Amino acid sequence: MRGVNYKMLPALDLRLTEENLDDLYENAPCGYCSCLPDGTLVKLNQTLLNWLGYARQELVANQCLQQLLTVGARLHYEMHCVPLLLLQSQVREVSYSLRRKDGGTVPVLLNAVLLRDAEGNPLVIRVTLFDITDRRKYEQELLRTKAQAEEQREQLRAQNEQLTRINADLDSFVYTASHDLKQPVHNLTGLFQEFERSATFHDPAAASMVGMFHEALQQLLSTIDGLTEVVQRQRQLEEAPVEAVLLQPFTEEIIRSLPQQREQPQPVFTLDFAELPTLRMARPALHSVLYNLLSNALKYAEPGRRPRVAVRTAWVEGVPVLSVQDNGRGIDLERHGGALFQLFRRFHPDVTGSGVGLYLVNRLVHQVGGRIDVVSKVGQGTTFRLLMPGLGS
Repeated sequence: MRGVNYKMLPALDLRLTEENLDDLYENAPCGYCSCLPDGTLVKLNQTLLNWLGYARQELVANQCLQQLLTVGARLHYEMHCVPLLLLQSQVREVSYSLRRKDGGTVPVLLNAVLLRDAEGNPLVIRVTLFDITDRRKYEQELLRTKAQAEEQREQLRAQNEQLTRINADLDSFVYTASHDLKQPVHNLTGLFQEFERSATFHDPAAASMVGMFHEALQQLLSTIDGLTEVVQRQRQLEEAPVEAVLLQPFTEEIIRSLPQQREQPQPVFTLDFAELPTLRMARPALHSVLYNLLSNALKYAEPGRRPRVAVRTAWVEGVPVLSVQDNGRGIDLERHGGALFQLFRRFHPDVTGSGVGLYLVNRLVHQVGGRIDVVSKVGQGTTFRLLMPGLGS
């Protein structure tokens, strides 16, 4: 061989060429035995005897190979291996269990070769056996782990089905309750307005109390409307087909429908969908997401500052991302981050709202397998990044 410096190789220890063949057979790392075509044992090595716990004279010419096998293994050997040996003179890597003298078992892989005489008649079967105890333990552990995983997966599936039913029941309950409550509250509002029109108040504090009662009624109506909207949007998502929504005209239409904020400079919107012009999503769900984020950007604008809102799409590490950035009041995430998407949570009490918008946005995004990252600084603005795998066109 080129490049090999034979002078650097160690000198061959000639003792290695003087291996005792009998010792090599007797103490091989695998079991050897020879038997007649009917299975009668005629020779075994010491390794196999050590595995089984027998003396040589107990087996040679006294027992058959089949007698060393467990019941199932013996049936397989006689019905499968023996015919194969007669047909093709060998079998390879058949998994059996040997019976020890003390009643225990040794899992092995069996390889066998059938030798024939000059006339082609079966003469002797030479068998090699490999101890696979450690391999069998490993396989059993794998099977046990797989069974546990299957059991856990089945439990999770059952839990998910139960949670789905519970969520559906809760949605139905919320929708029914809000629907049933709305009419009585409207009736109460009408009665209160008639009461205000016809009643005469002599107590100076009455006007303040009437105002508080009116505000409480409006808050109750707002809460009922918010609950109804959550359930309706959820049902719309389940029923509406997924489609490729062209974002530029879709967003422009939403901007035109936004309510104008009183005493606020005209907002400036920047739209950039060049990298990802469309998203595959149910149109009502996407409308609800964008409408709530854009209306919040205007609603929570910094007083005296011209609102600037940027809506962009991009691919980030193969994931479509929709972002809405504003220069508004911002949110103290250290204080309120954990409750940002909770239902009816509001962080600017001086601004009217129901506390439903961000909850609904988060729920709809999660329904399509996405998540929301939020970056915000008080007094500087907020950026919502909606990471939605699988929704890019």
